[in-house]
Amino acid sequence: MEAGIEEDTLRPAGIERKQALMTLMALLVISPFTPAAQKPTAPAQPATATAKPASGQLPKIWHSEVSQKDFRVEVTNDLFRAEWVNMPPTAAKQGAYIRTECRRAGSKYEGSSRVNMLFAIPGAPTGKDTKLCSLTLRFEVDSISPEKITGHAEALHSFDVNSCRVQETKWGAFTWIPKK
Repeated sequence: MEAGIEEDTLRPAGIERKQALMTLMALLVISPFTPAAQKPTAPAQPATATAKPASGQLPKIWHSEVSQKDFRVEVTNDLFRAEWVNMPPTAAKQGAYIRTECRRAGSKYEGSSRVNMLFAIPGAPTGKDTKLCSLTLRFEVDSISPEKITGHAEALHSFDVNSCRVQETKWGAFTWIPKK
């Protein structure tokens, strides 16, 4: 069982704390965080988010090339939902997930991602080297079209895995494309 946990966790043996934090950012489909830790300004033309796309017109599964994660997306009326669907089975059995829900706020969707993930514990013995932590991070969708979904989300900049405490976040941009 220990070998299976090692292979299917979010951290292969030997990854340092900083690398584990970078993995989380990738899981949240965030490209490397922006230099400023402030909330981004709205894009110049958020028209595609304003168009209120019908869920039936959009692909169901979306892919992040940065994190290699697939998300099931549903857009109904003024609600945007996404859930990570291609996680390792062992992580799913241990309760890992990423679920996002946003409500329309003007020309975009604003909300949060609930994240329940296995994090690497630096220096812990094999088999006890991960910890399941629950986090909530802000998430904004700027535009939705059948070709791509773009937005911004909080990414971990500093995280204490022993206490599962977020110490600092930064905003980063993301782009999802339909899964082929």
